[in-house]
Formats: sequence, C-alpha cells, structure tokens
Amino acid sequence: MSQDSTSTAPDTDAPPRRRRAWLLPTLAAVAGLAVGFAAGAGGGDPTGSEEYVTLSEQLTEVEGERDAAEGEVQAAAARTREAAGDIADREIEVFNREAELDALAVELDAREASITSVEEQIAATTITSGTWTVGVDIAPGTYRTTSPVAGDCYWAIYRSGTNKGDIIQNDIVAGGTPTVTLSEGQDFESNRCGDWAQQ
Repeated sequence: MSQDSTSTAPDTDAPPRRRRAWLLPTLAAVAGLAVGFAAGAGGGDPTGSEEYVTLSEQLTEVEGERDAAEGEVQAAAARTREAAGDIADREIEVFNREAELDALAVELDAREASITSVEEQIAATTITSGTWTVGVDIAPGTYRTTSPVAGDCYWAIYRSGTNKGDIIQNDIVAGGTPTVTLSEGQDFESNRCGDWAQQ
C-alpha cells in the first residue's frame, strides 16, 4: 500500500507542468499581436506609408489611362457620327443627282422623239433625186427646191403607169428655185435639182 501511494505522487504534479508549457507560447503570440497592434496604432497616419504611396500612384496612373481611353472612345464615337452624317449627305446627294439624271433622260427621250418626228415629217415632205409615185412614195402638194439650182436641173411630171410615156409637164432649169405641184396619179422625176421641200 505504501508503495502504491508513493507511485501515484508524481502523477499529481504532471498536469501543472503541461499547462505551463502550453501557456508560454500562447502568451508569446498574444504579446506579439499586442506589440504589432500597438505599433500599428502608434505608427501614425497609414497614408504616409510607402505601400500606400505606391498604391496611390498606381491608382492615379490607372485612372489616367481610364480617362484617356474614355476620351479616345468619345472621339471615335464623334468620328463615327460625323462619318455617318457624311454618308447620309452623300446618299441624299446621289439620290438628288439620280433624280436629276432621270428628269434629263425623260427630257432627252422627249427631244429625241420630237426630232425623230420632225425628221420623219421632213422625210415625208422632201423629194430627192429619182422617180417617185405621188400618193405612194411622196405626198401630193406643192414643192420647191431647198436651194437655188444651177445649170442643168431637169424635172418632169408623168401620168402614172405610162412608164414616163405620158409627160404632163417638164422643164430644164438653169437657176432659181423651181416649184412644182403634184397630184395623186402622177409620177415625178428629179435629176440634178437637189432636194424639194413641200410648201
């Protein structure tokens, strides 16, 4: 029994030694934290630290880059709006020009039609050299040479269907602007007289 009581005596002292060994590092850590906190709190204004100054400079630089980028975007947008306006103006100009060209084309077509009509009328009322049947090749009416004749202008009016065998009237003109009156059922011959125009 006495041996048992002496063997248990060291066990009663062991737990206090374990508590002290664990407590020392914990107190050191707390003390370190307290010192760090005191140093941070007592260190003055944090804006004066080197790290803060560096971050502030970086922030200023980034903000400057951002402002420059925004300026470039706004300038590009302005150029785009200007280009769009120029394109719209060009489209309006092209549209107006096309309308003008269309109007000119219509006017030109009308003039060409008028000229063609006049040419056809002139052709229908003009006699050139040759033999023509009145009412078939040429219209009845009174004709005069468009220019004075010279020398040996010969013209003749025949009864149609006689192969120039039945001369109604003829003449050899040496000058002036001769005039003839033609009717249906007649043939008209003109040689070296130039053109004849209906009066």
